[in-house]
This record gives sequence, C-alpha cells and structure tokens, in this order.
Amino acid sequence: MNDHLSLARVGIILAMAGSMALGAARAQTPCSDLPAAEGLTLQTLIERAQRCAAGPRVADREVAVARQRAVATDAALRPHLSAGATATRETVNPDTLGLEFPGLPSLIGPFGVFDARLRLSQAVIDLAQISAGSAADAAVRAAQARADLDRERLASEVALAFIRALAARENLASTEADLDLAMELDTLAHDQHAAGVASGVDVLRAQTAVAQSRYTRSEAQTLLARSQLRLQGLSELPLDPAPLALQGALEAPEVDETPGPEAALTQARRDRPEFALLDATMAEAEARYAQASRRRLPTLSLVADYGLSTTTDRWDQQDTYRIGAQLSLPIYAGGALQADRAASELRIEQQRLQLAALQRQVEEDVLLAVVTVGNTAEQARAAHAALELAQRELASARDRFRHGVADNLDVVAAQANLARARSQLVNAQAAQQQARLNLAAATGHASGFGL
Repeated sequence: MNDHLSLARVGIILAMAGSMALGAARAQTPCSDLPAAEGLTLQTLIERAQRCAAGPRVADREVAVARQRAVATDAALRPHLSAGATATRETVNPDTLGLEFPGLPSLIGPFGVFDARLRLSQAVIDLAQISAGSAADAAVRAAQARADLDRERLASEVALAFIRALAARENLASTEADLDLAMELDTLAHDQHAAGVASGVDVLRAQTAVAQSRYTRSEAQTLLARSQLRLQGLSELPLDPAPLALQGALEAPEVDETPGPEAALTQARRDRPEFALLDATMAEAEARYAQASRRRLPTLSLVADYGLSTTTDRWDQQDTYRIGAQLSLPIYAGGALQADRAASELRIEQQRLQLAALQRQVEEDVLLAVVTVGNTAEQARAAHAALELAQRELASARDRFRHGVADNLDVVAAQANLARARSQLVNAQAAQQQARLNLAAATGHASGFGL
C-alpha cells in the first residue's frame, strides 16, 4: 500500500514538473503564433513587432528593473527587522574595564556567553531618502517613456518597410505589364516585317525593348524580395522569399485628413513620447538635486532590540532590551555633498537644453511633414495625368505603325514613356504614403498609422 502511495506521489510530482516546464517553454516563445498568411495588414505586423521584437521586450525588462529599484529605495523608509545570535568563549582583563578592587584577579575567565535577540529600526526623519524615492519613481516613468518611444520608432520602421514592400509589388506588376506590352509590340513588328511594311531595324528595335523590359522585371523581383525580407525581419515573421499577401493600398485616400500646422504641433507636444521621457528625466534630475541638498540635513531613526543573554557555564539567562533614538548630522564629507549637488544642478540644466532642442526639432519635423504631404499629393495627381497621356500616346503611335504610316520608332519611344510614367506613379504614391507616415510619426501616432 505504501509503495502504491509513493508511486502516486512520484507521478504527481513528475506531472507538476512537466506542466511547469511546458509553461516555461510557452513563456519563452510568446511569438510562436503566426498571423494568417492570406492577409497581412499593417496594424497586424506593427502589433506583432511591438510584442515580439527584442527591442520592446528589453525595454519592458528595463521598466521592471526600474520598478524593483524604486521598491528597494522605498524600503529604506520602512521598518527593518532582523534576528541574530552569538555564542563566544572569552576572557576579560578587568583593568581595561576600569575595575580595580582588592582581590580581583588580573584575568577573568574563560567563560561562555550566549546572546540571541531581535533588532528593529525605523527611519523617522530622512528627507534625503524621501527625495531618493521621488527620483526612483521618476526613473520608472522615464523607463516607461523609453519603452513607448522604442515601440513608436519600431512602428515607424515597420510601416515604412510595409510601404516599400507594397511599392515593390506594384513596381513588379508595372514591369510585368511593360514586358507584356513589349512582347506584344515585338509580335506586331514581326508581323509588319513579314507583310513588308516594317524594316528589320523595326524588328531589332522591338526585340531590344523586350530585352530591356526583362532586365527591368528582374530588378523589380530582386527589390520585392529585399523589401519583403526586411519587413519580415522587423515584424518577427519567418524569413521566406515567397511573396507576401499584404493587405493595403499604396494609393492614399482621396479625403484629405491632414491636420493644419497648429493642430499638428499641438498633437505632437501632447503625444510625442520624447516629451514624456524628458518630463520624467527632468523630474528625476530635480529629485536628485533635492536629495543632494537634503543630505546636509540631520536624520533621526529609532532603534530597539530584545533578546536573551546568558553565560553558558551557569546558563543564568536574563531578558535584555535596548530602546533608543539615533540622530546623525553630516558635517564634512570631503566635498562629496557639494559635488553631488553641483552635478545634479548641471543635470537639470542639461535637461532644459535638451527640452529646448526637442521643441525646435519637433516643430521642424511637423512643419516639414505637413508641407511634404501636400506636395506629394500634387505629385501623385501629376503622375496619374502623365500615365493617362502616355497611354494615349502609345495607342496613337501603335495605330500609325500598324497602318504603315510610320516606323516603330515612335512606338518604342511611347512605350518607354509609358514605362516611366508607371514607375513615376508608383514612386509618387509611395512618397505620398511615406509623407503621411512621417506626419503620423512627427505627431506621435506612428503606432496607429494605417493604409
């Protein structure tokens, strides 16, 4: 019966250990789940990157470290309770204790001493430590602001990679359309040459256009693979050169939702994580300055202990205690107090300079982003018009060549113009989306950017 119970206990222990190991393994792979491959949206990839990438996870650990340091700092103002025991074998020279009695031996002992007691201490007045606690709390806020800033920057990188991947996909589609058109015009040139309408130069010219289109398509394929691998790396997806099913339009929405310069600046000052970071670091610097200044002030603490003291020879135990207050006043510390205060004051000045520089940089970022959004929108409209004109030009030149009115020189030129117009449209749309992204990042909303 006891053997069965022992086996049951062993089984329970092994099962618990297995479940704990499985839980630990799951905890170590928080990003093993993959998003649906049939449709990868920008927001899905941004959220995955912010959850799985090493940078945000390291930043979260820094926040946890800062919190624990704050707890350790606050502990100096809480009661401290400890226990201890000592056992010694000793001799005593009574002369060193000022004991001079007739007949008193010159050496007492050896004898055994045993002491066991509880010790309690509590800081009552320590203004410097209170300031240290405020600085530790500000350090926690600063660590959280750094984590938010890392996530915001990562969102900008993922969104930019997403836009470039969409542009590369559209560019590949354009080059494939250019190649199909070149092959169609090459067939037309051969037919016209067979009918005696076109010359051999027309055929060679068409074949050259086909070769150039193939080269351009190969470049576009390489660019698409590079863009997708970059996006996969940022969003912690498995690296795979196969095409991604990205969901999103490269063309910007027609409705203009761009805020004005003043509104954008207001958003930036309110939502940019850099301002929260500087506010927290400024609060920490001011608290450190207060701590350095208050280290000159006296501190007061209460101490008490209670325990058992006895000699081991007779074991004549007695309860003993001690209650008291301790007052400490620093007078001179080799210049350390003055140096700490001066360093803290310089730190505050440094934070003020950084705040002024940040305000100017944010203003520049916002105004440039607002202007760029408007300019790129106009470029996209011009690229659309150029594409329509290039298509009409090609249709006219092809009709002239088909009817034998002219050679295919105009056709090849119109074909090149059409390819250039397609490429310009893709580049203009990508530039417009990048401008929208820059504006979102400048106002502190890159994490919520969408296509």
